[in-house]
Amino acid sequence: MKNKKTSHHKPIKLSGIEREGLLITTFGANAELEDEHGNVVYCHIRKNSDPVITGDRVYWLPEQDGTGSIVGHLPRKSLLYSGENAYKLKLIAANIDAIIIVTAPPPVLSEDMIDRYLIASENLSIPAVILFNKIDLLTQQNTDEIEQRLTVYAKIGYRVIYSSTYTHDGLAQLDHYLQDKTGVLVGASGVGKSSIIAKLTREQAIKIAELSHATQLGKHTTTTTHLYHLANGGNLIDSPGVREFGLRHVNKDQVLNGFIEFKSHLQQCKFRDCRHQTEPGCAIKQAVKDKKITEQRFQSYCKILAEK
Repeated sequence: MKNKKTSHHKPIKLSGIEREGLLITTFGANAELEDEHGNVVYCHIRKNSDPVITGDRVYWLPEQDGTGSIVGHLPRKSLLYSGENAYKLKLIAANIDAIIIVTAPPPVLSEDMIDRYLIASENLSIPAVILFNKIDLLTQQNTDEIEQRLTVYAKIGYRVIYSSTYTHDGLAQLDHYLQDKTGVLVGASGVGKSSIIAKLTREQAIKIAELSHATQLGKHTTTTTHLYHLANGGNLIDSPGVREFGLRHVNKDQVLNGFIEFKSHLQQCKFRDCRHQTEPGCAIKQAVKDKKITEQRFQSYCKILAEK
């Protein structure tokens, strides 16, 4: 998933008076950063600079009115982004150590969205955690079904945390995992990302997104990505809810790379260029028949591959 627009940045001509800061949020051509003393500075992003995003370490110049101008960013260790098409990328967060995929009880729970984030996670080498939130809303009728659906991911090696901001279940586990790390919360609207931030950071002023009962889609109350500090030395980035996570910039090999349980079977396919669709002697399809790979994950792979 490396892209010239994201893996490299323009050489920055520094005058020597620039200061470094941590970008905590952006809104249009403006941003807020923390300076070396932890003070928040309102800044303008220069038009000729590379795009910057929450989590970036940036170079900036102070202005006489107390604001600042961002002139560029330092090299990134990681960058999460989605693809609206093969050429247009949407930056989500920089310098992150973990992608926290947040979901909730039906109708929100979507393996398709989880799988798309996992493709990004695997190709960007950023660990992913699946956080099933709002367990206090589970019923006797759907608890077993949901556990079975999420156990699929636990069995192939992903960490799955069950949480509730009402009962506080799972929050200490998430907080411990994020110690000295920077994580980004991603997922659909209305899954409780802002409520999780509020509990872990005690930022009670955050607007809370609720599901629209009329459309069963989330209301987009979180409109900007924002970084919050945790007491354990970690950081947590809240990102706006999405209705889909675009992978239009990802190629077929990268889609395959996102399904980690396929890897041990790939060398057994009859043809080296097997796409695991209609080809004879496909070890992946045989693994599905043998229940070594779930039908749901295989169909998810086929659906995403068909978009390429």
